[in-house]
Amino acid sequence: MFIFAYDSAGIILTHAVPHHRTVTGQYYADFLEHHLRRALWKKRPHFLGENTPIILHDNARPHVADVVNQLLARWQWDVLYHSPYSPDISPCDFDLIPKVKDTLCGRRFKTIPDIIDAVGLSVRTINKTGAAKGIMRLPHRWERVLHNIGEYIEGL
Repeated sequence: MFIFAYDSAGIILTHAVPHHRTVTGQYYADFLEHHLRRALWKKRPHFLGENTPIILHDNARPHVADVVNQLLARWQWDVLYHSPYSPDISPCDFDLIPKVKDTLCGRRFKTIPDIIDAVGLSVRTINKTGAAKGIMRLPHRWERVLHNIGEYIEGL
């Protein structure tokens, strides 16, 4: 399992969750504090000044856990809440993950480090080519979902 953090400028961080590890609210809060925040200081320091980031993650239990909400509130980061059962408005689902999978499709890996290396190469390629721009299409997709009263929209 991987956790991806990205914005319109590209992928900020890819985090491989250790094998046999469950992502709980505490695990995700620790990821935010010890991995994402450090990566933002390094790659997007403007997000940690007066312009705080707006976080969009789905409604998975770890993402909406009290410990995570408390951490984000303490940092004064805004959360853009995600409608349940709406992969059509999740940039990660409709844009990023398919692009990562494209380079992995049809390949067999012998070890977990081989998978991590292949995902890392895919991410570097996406960043180099500027392919992770799905977040820029989010407002349009969101309008279409609202226009269709929440019905799933195929092929937006």
